[in-house]
Amino acid sequence: MYISKFYFIILFFLFSCVNEEKKFKNLNESVSYIGMNQCAACHSEQYESFIKTGMGKSFRPALKKYSSSNFNTILYDSNLHFSYYPHWKEEDLLIQEYSVENNDTVHSLIKKVDYIIGSGHHTNSHLFENNGYLYQAPFTYYIQDSILDFPPGFENNSNSRFSRKMGLECVACHNAYPKFVLGSENKYDEIPNGIDCERCHGPGELHINQMKKGDLVDTSRYIDYSIVNPSHLSPRLQNDMCARCHLQGNAVLKENKSFFDFRPGMYLKDVMDVYLPRYENSDDAFIMASHVDRMQLSACYINSNESLSCITCHNPHISVHETSNIQFNQKCIDCHLINSCKEEQPERNRFSDNCIHCHMRTSQTIDIPHVKITDHKISIFEKDSVTMIQNSSFLGLHCVNNQQPTYESVAQAYLQQYERFESHDFYLDSAQRYIDKIDSSNKQGIYIKIYHLFLKQDYSKLIQDVESIGLDSILNFYYLNKDYSNRDAWTCYRMGEAFFKNDRFNEAEKCYRQSVKLAPYNLEFRNKYGVCLFKQNNLEFARDEFEFIINEDNNFVSAYTNLGYLNLKLLNKKEALKYYNYALKLDPNHEETLINKAELLLLDDNKKDAFLCIDKLLLINPTNEKAKSLYNYLNEI
Repeated sequence: MYISKFYFIILFFLFSCVNEEKKFKNLNESVSYIGMNQCAACHSEQYESFIKTGMGKSFRPALKKYSSSNFNTILYDSNLHFSYYPHWKEEDLLIQEYSVENNDTVHSLIKKVDYIIGSGHHTNSHLFENNGYLYQAPFTYYIQDSILDFPPGFENNSNSRFSRKMGLECVACHNAYPKFVLGSENKYDEIPNGIDCERCHGPGELHINQMKKGDLVDTSRYIDYSIVNPSHLSPRLQNDMCARCHLQGNAVLKENKSFFDFRPGMYLKDVMDVYLPRYENSDDAFIMASHVDRMQLSACYINSNESLSCITCHNPHISVHETSNIQFNQKCIDCHLINSCKEEQPERNRFSDNCIHCHMRTSQTIDIPHVKITDHKISIFEKDSVTMIQNSSFLGLHCVNNQQPTYESVAQAYLQQYERFESHDFYLDSAQRYIDKIDSSNKQGIYIKIYHLFLKQDYSKLIQDVESIGLDSILNFYYLNKDYSNRDAWTCYRMGEAFFKNDRFNEAEKCYRQSVKLAPYNLEFRNKYGVCLFKQNNLEFARDEFEFIINEDNNFVSAYTNLGYLNLKLLNKKEALKYYNYALKLDPNHEETLINKAELLLLDDNKKDAFLCIDKLLLINPTNEKAKSLYNYLNEI
């Protein structure tokens, strides 16, 4: 059969496009990131435009010129009885937490805010760091409604005050890649400012070295494979590039992968599976960062044979607020004749034939309060209001970037959903169905099984399963990997907790010690290791752990409490009281410290102050059994 030269050229071109995604050389792990300032040297026009976009303004120092907030109100937490007063003191942004009783300020704690997270299009949230440990401050300004309120996750009696860790998963999507301290949850050696060029183009070391050597490529005729140009990726890879951050759900990392591992030009499923919950009759309910998922639910995407991508409509170098409706509408008209619109003419005239207004409506999200965004599910909407999920039946977790996730991945997704988002027992039940299908004798199977039993608090069964393999075998062979996810360290910690809850402190110590070895800057691990050492009367080694913690992060309340208790054990009551008082200065509602301080005061026959501690504790938590017992004892003597 004769094949024309023209037809052959077309086939060759199509074959080349399919395989172009494999040719970008900066996908290699050996190629380093260089920072966007080096990109600006040659691409100043794109740089100047990009830094004005939401991505370019996503993460910046806490300076007035970068703030979109108006701090004219004071937040009040009626559960903790704390007020929060954010304010500027010259160029420093401060947040004061305080409590007032009988017109007297009985508690005041001031933190300096170091970073503003959020471009100012929707929100400004606020972060602070302490010796590199990064935390979220308990206030967010919601730009669209001009409201100061608590951040998402701090509501409904869940105000974690100044202890919410900002881990790599969060920071890596709101920013360029930071220098993360291996073996920590939230410690950084360096934090850049704003999402940069390399998040979409990949690491630039190879490209800039090629330019310095004068090895130039005529990009009007050829593709420069030293750097990813997203326009040369397939639509699926383009969407995966955007989905890395615009598809934030329940991310399950693949084994031996981290949030650093994805590079533009890769399939997202090779690094992580992302899950979203689905609910019955709630097609119009969505979370804020679900743009890719919503787009892919659209008839436009489906009927395009999945050739529609985010950059079909968006130019990432230009702010969406500086892009005219005409430009967006033209993308619709490219496929749909304007005369095909079935809306009544007066309504069309009212909104100047703006397709976006009707077919991509602005709506509230189910995860972020006071925020409205453009729903990227292109639809013909029949109802005026969005269906929320409160009264909808849960259908299951759906993996939105991988049609064939493994049983291990799905099981872990349900466990993470329970631990991180909503503690519903049916998530654990769902996880069990998939755990029954996996090989629980290999490392991944052991990890998931231990994780499940830990969340169920079935510590006896966890210990039984561990001992059937052999604790030393697990610690010496299975869990030796130090990585960014701290997965092995968490497994050791969870085993340690099971043994500790059963008063088997020798085995617990082995597990905690291994968790600290693998994640030395996870201060929670060190704290529990120190407590376990204390239980075995290894007081000096326990002291070393607690002092390490406060030298790393001097806001770690439990370490001060434990140092106080340790000093009391050594009959150094004055030193013990000093540590208790400092812990209560950081957190006046800390239950364990209030109990310990009351007991110490009773040893000195200071019944009045002991009663004040117990009375305060019962006000915070009327169900605290130890406090009720001490209260009854004080009333009897």
